[in-house]
Amino acid sequence: MVKYSEQICIRRASTDDIQSLHQILIACGLDLNERFGLSHWIPPNYPLEQMIQDAMENEVYAVTINGELVGTFTLEITTIVPYSYAKYGKIVWQISNTMAVYVHKLAILPTWQGKGLGSKCIQAIEKLAIDRSCYSVRLDGVKTHPNLLSFYKNRGYQPVGELIYNSDVWVDAIVFEKALVSC
Repeated sequence: MVKYSEQICIRRASTDDIQSLHQILIACGLDLNERFGLSHWIPPNYPLEQMIQDAMENEVYAVTINGELVGTFTLEITTIVPYSYAKYGKIVWQISNTMAVYVHKLAILPTWQGKGLGSKCIQAIEKLAIDRSCYSVRLDGVKTHPNLLSFYKNRGYQPVGELIYNSDVWVDAIVFEKALVSC
């Protein structure tokens, strides 16, 4: 866990943050590549230009500890199912045709993983979703990362389908959804 004295902040990323947050994704991507053979966050698969576009079209967040950038995530808030879920997914949503938050690229620097920051991010994401009158939070985790899949299940996320890419870059994933009864 993060020490009580550590100052955790989760805030909307500024334009000045994007390049550093992209470097966090690369560091996490290299770690995922080393541990699981995954390459989906390593350029050219997710270039800086795409993260800049994501920041303009969606909500990119920065996670800091005592002012140091240590993580990031992107939220897409929509009633329209994102392209990759619609094209590659075999998904049965718990709640259909409502406003939902889709979580993309949740990443914590490897040196900070296992200290509770992922849980803090999920809590913040759920609060942001409720504040925006969304009925569910949706995300996915690669099938070859059992700890990540357990992480989501342990936080109340239900598997609702799979993404089947048949690709050398993008790996198949389990899709999760958590209904927000507070909405």
